[in-house]
Amino acid sequence: MRFVNRILNFFCVVTAFLLASCVDSYEMPYDELENIALKAWIEENHPDLLECYQPRGGYYVELLDEGCADSLPVRGSNAWVRFDVTCRDLAGNIVLTRSDEYARLQNSYTDHTHYAPFFLFCGESNTSMPEGTYMSIRNKLKVYNKRLGQYDENYEARYGTKMRLFLPSSVAAGDKTMGGDGGYEGQYELDAKRPLIVEIQIWGHVNNPVAYEDQWIRSFAEANGGLVDEDKVESESASKLREGLVTRGEEIVYDNKWRLAVDSIAALYINYKYTPRQEFNYECLRADTLLYDGQTAYKKGKIYGSKTLAQINKEIDDALIERFGEGIDPSKAEAIDSVSSANVWYVTRLLDGFVVDTNIKEVKEIIYAGETLSDDDEALDFEVDGENSYVDAWNYAIPQMKLGAWNAILTGSSNAYGATGVSGSTTTSSSSSNSYADYYNYYNYYNSYYGNSYYNNYYNNYYGGGYGYGGYGDYYNNYYDSYYYNNYYNNSYYTDTNTTTITTITSEIQPYTPLLWQVYIEPRKKVK
Repeated sequence: MRFVNRILNFFCVVTAFLLASCVDSYEMPYDELENIALKAWIEENHPDLLECYQPRGGYYVELLDEGCADSLPVRGSNAWVRFDVTCRDLAGNIVLTRSDEYARLQNSYTDHTHYAPFFLFCGESNTSMPEGTYMSIRNKLKVYNKRLGQYDENYEARYGTKMRLFLPSSVAAGDKTMGGDGGYEGQYELDAKRPLIVEIQIWGHVNNPVAYEDQWIRSFAEANGGLVDEDKVESESASKLREGLVTRGEEIVYDNKWRLAVDSIAALYINYKYTPRQEFNYECLRADTLLYDGQTAYKKGKIYGSKTLAQINKEIDDALIERFGEGIDPSKAEAIDSVSSANVWYVTRLLDGFVVDTNIKEVKEIIYAGETLSDDDEALDFEVDGENSYVDAWNYAIPQMKLGAWNAILTGSSNAYGATGVSGSTTTSSSSSNSYADYYNYYNYYNSYYGNSYYNNYYNNYYGGGYGYGGYGDYYNNYYDSYYYNNYYNNSYYTDTNTTTITTITSEIQPYTPLLWQVYIEPRKKVK
């Protein structure tokens, strides 16, 4: 309430200023007028922040938590930063938040939204953040340190930093309207050229996001059956074949370990013996300064917040087994190339257990219980002898699988949605919707054109140089502007051709995000 009262006082101060000014408002540039009004509000309601004015950007900073003193500041290098943020207009209304609790209070919550901190690039030049947020993370700041009881003129944001920023529109949303419907936005939009109050918390930063996600993939694989590195495959496979412990078809070894789908494709693994009876362990990522609450076992929102991840997984696994069975042992099943095309049923998950997408009705009913969905339940068609425009992970992994068998695919972003990710959105329209195939086709094309094409050289260097982490500056330029979700992709997960009004829902997948697929394959038609 105190915060709201300060906002109301601000309007009173601005009104008084406009009435008393001897200069007509139209003769004064809007930015100058706005800065004067913002300063007047600070003088009236938060005088301790007058000394915390940042000349570069014209904004004020309230330091809420200085963070971990011995951690490295973000500004020291080109880095990808993970941070939470909540943005309010000057009336206190939330216009953007990464918090599921705020989203529910603001009636913008959806079960399709993965409520997690942003993961954005913060380098020498700004390519993905609103200017004021970028400046506060990247530059030295003058702030009041409550712990020390004095002002610090050279404070640098780091792990654990919490700040409240009072931004004029010139370094906030500018002349754009801030809002949207991807699940993170509040109940209100911020009109163009309006000041913004931003609360930010930094969870950490990394200079090499691909190396970081590779660590996550390896941790997950080791916690769920074990990982066979490419340099161990031949020696281990030959030994087991001699001992008669496994069946091997061409280069495939059927056991419970994660193996490269294709020797020449990095960060793409298959567990050939996976079944829904196998419970995945998501509590696998080592503790470090980039971890945020719930990163390795998602526990937010209506569904994940009311049940444990283990309970949700059991419901999903039981539904999969009831519908498809436990699957045929891959050593006894037909190869996929015995048919010309196959049906693919799948559940797409992040490595914290969150379900991003599925084409299985029973799983939708579990995960999206509070939402109205169509009865659409259609397998994706995989052309064995033809062209497929799905994500690269599917194009490489599915041809290695068997009909009637379960498989799990584990991959890095290089074989999925790359450095661009997928922007989340929810829209309602009367136009016809796109199919699952169109969704995957579009994103595979987009990622292949803008992302995957420059992963090949990276991985050649990364895996060919003893897992070295150097020299990737070129990957960090002009990636995307996902903070405001400007580039929405109008693709529908849920299709209902019997109605003219449809809801289009796209779950966000952040840049450099590993993915996990639970996959069941069945024949569509036999080769004549």
